[in-house]
Amino acid sequence: MRGSQLRSGLIIGLILAIFFVFALWLRAYPPFDKVFTGGWVKFTGVDAYYHMYIVDNLVHNFPNLTSYLPYMLYPAGQGTGTIHFFDWLLALVIQIVGLGSPTQHTIDVVGVFYPAVLGALTVIPVFFIGKALLGRWAGLIAAGLIAILPGEFLGRSILGSTDHHVAETLFSATSMLFLILALKSARQRQLSFEQVKRMDWDIIARPILYSVLAGLFLSLYLLTFIGGLLFVFIIFLCLGIQFVIDHLKRRPTTYLSFTGIVLFIIALAIFWPVGRDRLTLVSLAIAVIVAAVLGIVSWFMAGKKLKPAYYPLTIAILGLIALGIFYLAAPSLFRSMVASFGILIPRGASLTTLEMQPIFSPGGKFTFSLIWGNFTLSFFFGLFALGLLVYQVIKRGEADKSTIVIWSLLILAATIAQRRYAYYFAANIAIHNGYLSARGLQLTGLTKPAQEAQRVTTAKAPAGRRARPSRRSSGVTLSHVNLGLALLIIFMAVFFPNVIPAAATASSAQFAPSDAWMSTLTWLKDNTPDPFGDPDAYYRLETRHQYASLSDLLNTPNPSGDSNFYSTLPGSYPYPDSAYGVMAWWDYGYWITRIAHRIPNANPSQDPQVLRQIATYFTSQNETASDEIPGKMGTAYVVIDSDTAMGKFWAVATWAGKEPSQFFDMYYVPGETANQLQAVQLFHPEYYQSMVIRLYNFNGEAVTPSQVVVVSYEDRLSQKGETIKLVTGVQQFDTYEEAEVYLQSQESGKHRIVGLTPFSSPVPLEALQGYKLVYSSNQTMSLGQGESIPQLKVFEYAGRVKTGS
Repeated sequence: MRGSQLRSGLIIGLILAIFFVFALWLRAYPPFDKVFTGGWVKFTGVDAYYHMYIVDNLVHNFPNLTSYLPYMLYPAGQGTGTIHFFDWLLALVIQIVGLGSPTQHTIDVVGVFYPAVLGALTVIPVFFIGKALLGRWAGLIAAGLIAILPGEFLGRSILGSTDHHVAETLFSATSMLFLILALKSARQRQLSFEQVKRMDWDIIARPILYSVLAGLFLSLYLLTFIGGLLFVFIIFLCLGIQFVIDHLKRRPTTYLSFTGIVLFIIALAIFWPVGRDRLTLVSLAIAVIVAAVLGIVSWFMAGKKLKPAYYPLTIAILGLIALGIFYLAAPSLFRSMVASFGILIPRGASLTTLEMQPIFSPGGKFTFSLIWGNFTLSFFFGLFALGLLVYQVIKRGEADKSTIVIWSLLILAATIAQRRYAYYFAANIAIHNGYLSARGLQLTGLTKPAQEAQRVTTAKAPAGRRARPSRRSSGVTLSHVNLGLALLIIFMAVFFPNVIPAAATASSAQFAPSDAWMSTLTWLKDNTPDPFGDPDAYYRLETRHQYASLSDLLNTPNPSGDSNFYSTLPGSYPYPDSAYGVMAWWDYGYWITRIAHRIPNANPSQDPQVLRQIATYFTSQNETASDEIPGKMGTAYVVIDSDTAMGKFWAVATWAGKEPSQFFDMYYVPGETANQLQAVQLFHPEYYQSMVIRLYNFNGEAVTPSQVVVVSYEDRLSQKGETIKLVTGVQQFDTYEEAEVYLQSQESGKHRIVGLTPFSSPVPLEALQGYKLVYSSNQTMSLGQGESIPQLKVFEYAGRVKTGS
């Protein structure tokens, strides 16, 4: 029997190794040429450049983490925070690979492979969760599926996507794995505090080990993701609901208290000296107390033989009282705790960020396209399996299944609210599909239930003789053929639909900077003054971090106009006189920091005040008024790409608090056939008068239109019930003045001056005085008819106000 188990274990280990290698290959090989190209090493995620800036600093000062990031934002810099285990672990690996003195190339190469390795490692906890749920077949199918699932999880774990999201999935899934194992082992051993008191290691060893490991990986998760309270809440809810289930079924709940107390104490003990986040520390401490209280109340009520139905009512009353006391004792902390759940429901301008949009309605309209792109058929199989698990929980109330159900339901809710959480839900979908497939194999009699497979099968022997293992046929039997056919069906239904989407996701690398951005930022690094006068300042270890934020500076008026005013504010970072900011749309801030070693005025940290200021500047219609913003921000250069001027302009307008339709809109003109309407995008004068368009489209030069178009239109209801602008007439004029005279002569109807293309203004534009075009990228964008425009342009701004001391 031991030999058979060993062979079985080796085979499973080999299959897992194959899944790991395949998962790594899928994440590294398809995007390889897009990462290592043109002499550059490109990272394939925007936030990867933020992490690599921190890693650059960490490697040069290892193991010390800098307290402040002056290259992150100008004129105030940005605090580092303490939630950086992801970066610290990467820096440690780089130090090991580089034998203590890694080169910049080593840092980049290890950095781009890091997320791919973490993504491939996720097959391990997913396998063991599936195995704990319904045996090795469930685990193997789940592990194989997580290796190939497309969408958010794969996209965030490909080569160069060096962001903490893949580590979140790995650490959270591993924590949930050990939670499930802790609950199963403690319940199977009927763990009690009497056994703990007398240190009965045969009983308590495994539950303690699994609980400690669950707490360890929970703490690593919390030190990786600033929003990690999500899984504290999930584990807390899993334990709380299981307390109610077990008490109603008159089962002992000691094992739940034991698991919860050990888990949360370990997480608290590890997080406390490093994390220092008050909200997380308080949440973990509350979780420890509640785990103990729930057990004590259950023990007391069971001892007094009170009706089990009183337990959830008692817990609800105690919970409300505790919440009331907590609110009265620490109202600001209570509000912060409630507000932390707001990340699941983004509103307003936040919805311009793709990853924060609802997965079923990313553009405001219902669609299954994102669900299909993330999970294909596996999503629907997974929901069916979730329904089966819910039924099992209602019927039997087993802790492992209830934990998976609650975990899955909460992550599903988060994914519906924001598409980015699909990278968490990938693990749940894989586990569900593994469970469903294994259940199908069991129901058809092709495999044995896990508990039956673990029994020793021996032949009966006469008394006094040793039983011998029963002999099995070594040939291929009908059951083998049927099992092979069943696995083929599972492959075609569960795995095959993911092949093409996974290949497309892995090879896209859509968030890597373009060659135009790489060359432009390289030029910026080589041809503009270093903001600190010393290139090594980029790696400087800062020890102080109590500095004012950029929002504080922006909200502080400077009535005197003194150029040194902002440097005298208490707590502002002491930048030298040589320091300056680089203005670009916030998407590109991390690129500017890490590639150019220059300081952006905005980045994806998404400080709303800063983003609104940048958006207001880009959409400003008046040079004099708009100069106040770059002047206050100490801007020396403005970098604009074609996406900011066109593809992302709607997001810029939204962040500025303006409707995109103020700048352009869709109009409808008669089509080629009767009753057919054709949509045409027309541009309003406000679009051409915006600062970003005057700079990028027209280089800040004066423009005199050679042709001006005026459209007459009326609002109509379309067949879909939507209000549209139907063009009823078109007039052309040689000059803007003639068009204005015509508009003033119209006594009724709706009429408007419009432009037909972004690069032909229908209104006159004055030359901008404070800007000079200093660089245009060699990479161009086609405008049609043999014309093109540089993809990026860099302007020097002459009106900078010094903010350094």
